[in-house]
Amino acid sequence: MSKVFDEMIGDYFSNKFNLDFRSLRYPGVISSEKYAFNGTTDYSTEIFFDILEKGHYDVPLKETAALPMIYIDDCIDATIKFLKADPNKLKRRTYNLAGISFTPLEFATAVTKLIPGSSVGYKPDFR
Repeated sequence: MSKVFDEMIGDYFSNKFNLDFRSLRYPGVISSEKYAFNGTTDYSTEIFFDILEKGHYDVPLKETAALPMIYIDDCIDATIKFLKADPNKLKRRTYNLAGISFTPLEFATAVTKLIPGSSVGYKPDFR
């Protein structure tokens, strides 16, 4: 609820006091660093390290759970472009940053083709 409140109050102050308020909503941010963020989408990085080290990886999601993700370099580039954009050309104050979505099964299939003999399991974590 707080992010929606922040976005709404930012929009209010933008209109009332002519402030240049901008807000981005990010998908899961991923990188090539080992265990860089420890979020739900980190399986997309962890899978490579575990397969290279152990030959197997258990994805903590259902194989059909598609999640939106964005690579860190693309995230930084988009954020900088958004902050530099002419405020008069923006149609709203808050935007969702889009990346790519894929299921763990789609990703694991591609990875196991790249690394022959590797395997992937699915152990959803419903904490």
